Amino acid sequence: MADRSKMGLLLDHAYIYGKTLKYCVNKSRYAKKRIKMIGGGYKGSQKEYKETVLEYWKPYGIRPRRYWYTLYCSRENSYDPRYIPDNIWFGKIYPYFNNIIARNTYADKGFFDTLFSDLKRPETIVKNMAGKYYDADMNRMSKEEAVERCLKAKNWVIKASTNTGGGKSVQFFDFSGENDRIKIEKLFSEYKVNFIVQNLVEQHPDLARIHDKSLNTIRVQSFFFKDKVHILSSQLRMGSGESRLDNVSSGGCACAIGEDGWLVGKAVTRKSEWTDHHESGIYFKDVRVPSYDKILEIVKKKHPQLPYFGIIGWDFAVDAEGEPVFIEINATSEPNQIASGPTFGDLTQEVLQEVFIDKTMKDYFIN
Repeated sequence: MADRSKMGLLLDHAYIYGKTLKYCVNKSRYAKKRIKMIGGGYKGSQKEYKETVLEYWKPYGIRPRRYWYTLYCSRENSYDPRYIPDNIWFGKIYPYFNNIIARNTYADKGFFDTLFSDLKRPETIVKNMAGKYYDADMNRMSKEEAVERCLKAKNWVIKASTNTGGGKSVQFFDFSGENDRIKIEKLFSEYKVNFIVQNLVEQHPDLARIHDKSLNTIRVQSFFFKDKVHILSSQLRMGSGESRLDNVSSGGCACAIGEDGWLVGKAVTRKSEWTDHHESGIYFKDVRVPSYDKILEIVKKKHPQLPYFGIIGWDFAVDAEGEPVFIEINATSEPNQIASGPTFGDLTQEVLQEVFIDKTMKDYFIN
């Protein structure tokens, strides 16, 4: 039995490694494409690159490719060796601190009503898990009952509950009174399994004034390292145009949030352009994220309760009353460096020392 379990674990890791390798290749291609979009990025000399970046990484036996720094250092216009190339992030660092086998379960939105029952969340109307329908309390229901609940709720959002990211598989349902049952049944058939239907969140007016068509959310990346929760970065993600999604990949923009809750500097768009104001005319420097301190307090409290994940991306909204609303955790979080700078900041050398030299945690997340 033990041998079978070990074999299953090895197969799981081989499968995940293959997917990670493919993902890293795609990220490298996207980085090179993005460099072209921004006019070639930072054009530092080879001498500066060797002395600044390669010397920094030399103790860890790593020679990062130059194009990552051509991209990430374009704003500073000088090399900062603390930036983590995406292939090293996803291929080495993220799997070192996170249980990559457990992530799909913990990131399943269907479990959030249970895992985060103490947090304010969008109200669950119905959810489908492994082809079965449930309410928020995991009480079973038939498909017909699920459709009825959605009809009574009228306006809501439906999204895949597993293997999501970038706003994909998110759709909005607006009650019209005409063929609504047929439309809902069609949506259920389209999503098939593993999806969740939730009531819409009425967001805080300070966030709605930026772009009221989308639910503008706060992404906080936290790092549980040596018994302390570090806030690595925070960003406000905002929609644009007629889009009801706030993701940069859906046409929105992202702006870093300072420690005091005020937006910092400029926001980055899907086209890798930097702007100091939203298309609505609001300047980011004039925006303070409501209840930002409460959001960080929640993150610092909850992260140690998820011991399989050293690095977590948290998404929150802020409702009309100013209360943080937990949306989801991201078990495969991006490094968030374009808008927020080097992921680990002043912790970078300590982290690299742990991952590539000391390896005191190497057995934590592989069993």
